[in-house]
Amino acid sequence: MKLTTRHLCALSISMLGLISGASIAQTAGAAKEQTKSTQPAVEPGHEGHNHSNGVAPTTVRPIQTQAGHGAAQPVAGPSARSILLFKETTVSTGQILDNEPAVVEFKFKNTGSEDLEIQLIKPACGCTVPDMAQKSYKAGESGVMKVTFDPSGKKGPISRQITIYTNSTTKPVHTINLTSFVKPVVITEPRILAFDLTQKGHSATKEFKIYGRFDGFKVSRATTQDSDTFGVEIIDGGKVEKDGEELWLQIIRVSILESAKPDSHRTEITVRTNEEHKKIFSLAVVGRVIGDLELTPVRMTMGRLVVGDEFERQVTMRSKAGNAFEIKSVNSINVVLDATYTAEPVDAKKRDEWVITVKGTVAHPAQRFNAQMNVVTDVADEEMMTVQMYGQLQPKSTP
Repeated sequence: MKLTTRHLCALSISMLGLISGASIAQTAGAAKEQTKSTQPAVEPGHEGHNHSNGVAPTTVRPIQTQAGHGAAQPVAGPSARSILLFKETTVSTGQILDNEPAVVEFKFKNTGSEDLEIQLIKPACGCTVPDMAQKSYKAGESGVMKVTFDPSGKKGPISRQITIYTNSTTKPVHTINLTSFVKPVVITEPRILAFDLTQKGHSATKEFKIYGRFDGFKVSRATTQDSDTFGVEIIDGGKVEKDGEELWLQIIRVSILESAKPDSHRTEITVRTNEEHKKIFSLAVVGRVIGDLELTPVRMTMGRLVVGDEFERQVTMRSKAGNAFEIKSVNSINVVLDATYTAEPVDAKKRDEWVITVKGTVAHPAQRFNAQMNVVTDVADEEMMTVQMYGQLQPKSTP
């Protein structure tokens, strides 16, 4: 068959049409497969539902608030171009009293292009409680986190950190800070009253100063657990100026009595006031009365031990006047140590100095312990002398 130029042109156009059609069909098929692979999977129970945008709904995670250390970390969510931006990352309550909880606000905005999801809010301690009712924020939407701070038992400058976890891939974790300056309603100086060594038959006096903020503040009562060793007296100090403020002063005068027996002494002073928010509290007092017998050391440090460790420690007791005396027994009540106590004179004839040996093993684990060793003698007014035993114990590690 003889083909003319006209016939050849028609055939070429036909073949080009077939090739183009095949390419378009192939391209459309690939696009369809790609759409299937990127479309979110439909959740169980949603099969066959019609959605206006053609995309299955996603599950919204509930907001969580956890306080303290060791809290569970949030599970990373889907990537999102959301950005959490706080107006201020540090907000202060200013000066507050320790009986007045304060509320501050942290303002923020989602400056990203997609929804922002708050997954977890984790304050550093239970005294700081965040509150955010809404958990999701659209692009450009603003919000406020309210944080309540409880200043009970705190004093001076305070800083507390709050960590926020979000679904943002730009910056998923944020930290903000609440600061405060807490002024106690009742101020106590010092916190612990420590006496110097007091000779047997002598007395010594020290004072607590108690300041109140409202007119007419009074300490109505102060009592000690050890009235054989300590005496307590309340003195009205009236209105005074302290650190630029007018406060009302009450003085609690504590004395070691002349009749106090030689030994280490410790007591708690129970204080009652007319301050509504601090009606009753305790103060610590420590002191040592010395007589003829002298202990070296007066405190025995056991160091760091683990269960099964063996130990041996020694204490020396001597008569400063060089008088002979007898140690009748040595004992201690504690469940941590399995120990034996022995006492031997340095010189069997003079018997004016003794060595007390504590020897044994650690029987039970404990983070730390404070036990008392009792030394019984035949010396008048010094029949019972005590030695404090301190240590830090820990469980024995296993491979």
